[in-house]
Amino acid sequence: MRFLSYGVMVYMLMALIWWTVLLLKNNTSLYESKLELLQESQNRIFEVKDFDIKTTPEYETITSTFERNKKMILGEGMVFGISLILGLWFIQNAYIKEVENTGKQKNFLLSVTHELRSPIASINLITQTLLKRKLPPEKTIDLHESILSESTRLEKLINNLLLTTRINNSYTYNFESINVHDAIHEVIKNTHFQCPEVNIHTHLPNPDLNIMADKEAFISIINNMVENGIKYSPKPAKIDIKVHENQKNIIIEVTDEGIGIPENEKSKVTGQFYRVGSEETRETKGTGLGLYIVDKITKAHNGFLEIQNNAPKGSKFIITLPKKQS
Repeated sequence: MRFLSYGVMVYMLMALIWWTVLLLKNNTSLYESKLELLQESQNRIFEVKDFDIKTTPEYETITSTFERNKKMILGEGMVFGISLILGLWFIQNAYIKEVENTGKQKNFLLSVTHELRSPIASINLITQTLLKRKLPPEKTIDLHESILSESTRLEKLINNLLLTTRINNSYTYNFESINVHDAIHEVIKNTHFQCPEVNIHTHLPNPDLNIMADKEAFISIINNMVENGIKYSPKPAKIDIKVHENQKNIIIEVTDEGIGIPENEKSKVTGQFYRVGSEETRETKGTGLGLYIVDKITKAHNGFLEIQNNAPKGSKFIITLPKKQS
């Protein structure tokens, strides 16, 4: 369909050029014929062989009409030509966007299917083991903790899907005073419960630092940045969280030692469902919603997200948020 549209556009463009040339030739021929008739009539009137018709008002009228028609043909031809070229450009852009959206949707469906199936399969397997076998108490406790861990992972996935739907459909933010220190430690506590091997270091110099924000959304920002660092880091992941402030803003830096983000991907990773690489060959888990949620919520709080490289490896995510909302 796209190539058919291109073919029609190119045909129309070639036809437009042909008709423009033809009209210009006809306009010139008509102009020359009128001048010949004027020359003959003036020669008869004044009984001369080569009267100077340029001195007559008729010559001025014929010439001005010729120039006006010439400009009109060229002007309309250019307008239609530019319109056709713009049409080709819009078709190409629409096609590229459609291909990108199709790829994103494919990746999203593949990732969500895997992310939903994996914890459910684990929970079913562990439950069957508990039902069929009599295990030592310590082993039973381990398996129950695994069920809880997988259940928490599933809950986070569903929460992210629901949160994405809400923030895309006029989500109303409930701004209140939040203690930054307490919110970050709540995220760390939940993270250690699910991934006890993760090393998280914090630099929170002011334990009384507060910010006006939606608590659920603010915790989601920190949680998604931490999870992103864990996801793309070798085990055991090392995450560093630093908070500092100036007169108007607080700055939260979440640094990891993972694979990093290529420069040409940094502007894309905050897109909805966007993930680097193909979902069929990717080893890391995820749905491509984490950084999208971070960016969307940050902007809703009148802040901004910056992505930098960490030295010697990894990524640094810097969130700047105003302490108060206007």
